[in-house]
Amino acid sequence: MTRISRTLAVWAFAFVAVASTGSVPSRAAESEAAGVPLSPDDVANVTRVERYLNTLDTIRARFVQISSDGNYAEGEVHLSRPDNLRFDYDPPATALLIATGSTLLFYDKELKQASFIPLWETPLWFFLGDNIRLDEDLEVMTVEEGLGTISVTLREKDEREAGQVTLIFSDSPLALKKWEVLDPQGVVTQVSLINPQYGVAIDDEIFEYDDLEINRGQRRVIE
Repeated sequence: MTRISRTLAVWAFAFVAVASTGSVPSRAAESEAAGVPLSPDDVANVTRVERYLNTLDTIRARFVQISSDGNYAEGEVHLSRPDNLRFDYDPPATALLIATGSTLLFYDKELKQASFIPLWETPLWFFLGDNIRLDEDLEVMTVEEGLGTISVTLREKDEREAGQVTLIFSDSPLALKKWEVLDPQGVVTQVSLINPQYGVAIDDEIFEYDDLEINRGQRRVIE
């Protein structure tokens, strides 16, 4: 048995399965409410990350999604910047999520129910833009360097209570490997990319959804 969680759909492009796996430690959950001034090295790393994200055009990967409230899911993700992102969740999850342009489709395959969410209400809206600028509508809270990794934690400047997202990269060379989303309720969702392929050809048809079977009266717009 599965259920849809609108909160995680908005905050992590996420479907929630019922299995309980316990809490997940996270640097995003432990970060302070206020950011700290960035050092010159931090600024340099943010510039590197921004430059890398703007050169990243496609990703195809398996993913593993774990939440601190004990939920777990797996599936396959396709990204084609700008505008397009698709998450296919493995059974028993029944969710399909497709972002195109300014809208995120949240489709339940079992119920044949479709909901549409404005992309700007999701935490990764900036990631699908044509020109990513981390210093415009976002605030860089922390930049951390680990052993072969760099992580950047971000939140919206004008909605500081809305939550935050941490992008995690392997270094030398830079490559996106994972992100963590902290929602307003304190739930942390981690999405890890497994065997990602970067710069691969992806057919645009994979982001189309006109052929989905949607029950009459089950097409909703969430505002």
